[in-house]
Amino acid sequence: MNNKPTVSIAIGTTMFARYADLPNTVSHAIAEFIDNALQSYRNNKDYFQSTNPDFRFKVTIDFDWNTDDNRARKITISDNAGGLNFASFQKAFMTAETPEDNKGLNEFGMGMKTAAGWLGDKWSVRTSAIGESVERFYEFDLQYVLENDVKELPYDEIPSLESSHYTIVTIEESTKNSPSQKSIDKIKLELASIYRQSLRANEMDLFVDGEPLSFDEYPVLEAPFAKTPNGDRIHWKKEIDFKFGKYRAKGFIAILKDINNTQNGLVLLRRGRVIVGAETDGRYFPKSLFGAQGNFRFKRLFGELELDGFEVSFNKNDIQDKENLEALMEALKGEIHTREFDLYTQAEDYRVDENRKIVKKLVKRHNTSTKADRKPIDIFTPKPVQGTLPVVEVPVVKEPTVLDGFEDTYKIKGISYTLSLQYVEGTGDDLCWVDVSNKSGHEIICKIDVNHIFFQHFGKPTDAITAILKTIAIAKFTAKEQGNDTAGELLTYFNQYIKETKV
Repeated sequence: MNNKPTVSIAIGTTMFARYADLPNTVSHAIAEFIDNALQSYRNNKDYFQSTNPDFRFKVTIDFDWNTDDNRARKITISDNAGGLNFASFQKAFMTAETPEDNKGLNEFGMGMKTAAGWLGDKWSVRTSAIGESVERFYEFDLQYVLENDVKELPYDEIPSLESSHYTIVTIEESTKNSPSQKSIDKIKLELASIYRQSLRANEMDLFVDGEPLSFDEYPVLEAPFAKTPNGDRIHWKKEIDFKFGKYRAKGFIAILKDINNTQNGLVLLRRGRVIVGAETDGRYFPKSLFGAQGNFRFKRLFGELELDGFEVSFNKNDIQDKENLEALMEALKGEIHTREFDLYTQAEDYRVDENRKIVKKLVKRHNTSTKADRKPIDIFTPKPVQGTLPVVEVPVVKEPTVLDGFEDTYKIKGISYTLSLQYVEGTGDDLCWVDVSNKSGHEIICKIDVNHIFFQHFGKPTDAITAILKTIAIAKFTAKEQGNDTAGELLTYFNQYIKETKV
C-alpha cells in the first residue's frame, strides 16, 4: 500500500463525517457529477469533433435498489467526457481546491467530494483521461479515514489506451440521504429540468435508470390581446436581454397557455444550468413582476432567465446577493409591461374573460331549456351494495371566485333539496367538491373549478362534463344521507341518477 502513489485529502477528518448533514437534495447532489462531466466535455469539445464527428457526449446514472427497503444501495454515475488527467486528479480530492479555470460548472472544487459523501460513506472514482495511457482508481472509505486519521489516500494505476476517456463514480454504503425507488420519477423530472438547456441544444444524452431524459416545453398562450378580442392572435412570449450595472438577465418571460400551478414562476439559470426553479424545487416569484400570490398574473406568467454577475451557493441551488437580484427584477418590470406588448394586462384579463364566456354559454343553455320536463328527480333507496373503499372527503377551497351557476331540484327521502352548481375560479387543486354548509336549508352546493388541470388535458367545461360532475355530487350526498357512504353505494346512486340527469 505504501508503494502506491497518493492524493492529499488534508482536512480535519471529522469534517468528512459531517458531509451527510449538509442541506442538499438527491437531484442536486447527482447534478454535481453531471456538472463535472459536462464541463469536461465542453473543455474537450474540439478534440471530440476532430477525432470523431459522430461522437455523442453521454452521462448515465444507474441505481442498484435494496429489495428490503427499496432504497438505493449503490449509485453509479458514468460519462464519456475527457476524464481526469494527472493534474486534475491530484486536486480532485482536496476539499475546496479551486480548479485553475473556475469559470465553468465545476467552479468551487467541492462538489464531487461533498455530493459523494452526502450520498454514501464509501465511494470511488475510476477515470482515464485523453492523451494519457493510464487508468486511475481512487476509493474513499469514511470508516477507514476516521479510524486512522488519514491525511492522504493511495490510488491505483493500470495501463490504458491514450484514446480512452471516461469517468465512473460509484457510491456505496448509503447514508440517510439515499433515495427511495419511489422517488425515481421525481429525480428524472428534476434532472431534466436542471439540464434543460443542454438537452434542448442536443449537447448531451442523459440517462437515468436506462431512460433517456428530455425536457417538455411549456405551451405559450396564443390569443388576441384581451382589450381587442377580435384582433390578431399574438404569441405571448417576450425575449429578454437586460443589463443592470454588472448584472445581466437574458432569456424570456411569457404567459402560460393554461393556468398550471407547477409551471408558473421564474427559473433562474447560470452558465446554462438551472440554479433556482428545477421542476419541484419552488420557482422564483419576485413581487415586482408577479404581484400578489393568487392573482392571474401570478398564476400565468412564467419564464427563464440566464443570470450573469451573480454568485451561487456552493451546492448551486441558490443565488447569492438577493438584494441586487430584487433590484434587477424591479428594473426589468418596464421590459414586460409596455404599451406595444403588455404581458401584464394579458395575463390578468385573458383568462377571466375566457372562463366567463364558456361558463355563460353553459348556464344560458341550462336556464333557457324547456323546464316543463325538469321535474325533481325522486331518489329511492336502492338495494344495498357492499362497498370496500370509503368515499374520500374533499377539502373545501376557501372563497374561490364564483363565475356563474344554476340550480336543480332533487327529492331525497321525500325531502326536496336544491343542488346549486357553481363554476368557480379556484386554486386548481380539486376538480369539484360538495359544500353542505347550508344543509339545514336543504341546499347542496357543487363547485367545479375551471382552473383544474383536468380541463387543460381534456378541454373546457362542457355540458357532458357538467352532468357527470353534478351527478357525482348528488350521489355522494345521497349515499351519506342513507348512512352507507361507500364507494359501492356512491356508484349505485350515480348510475341511477345519470339516466335522468339533464344539463
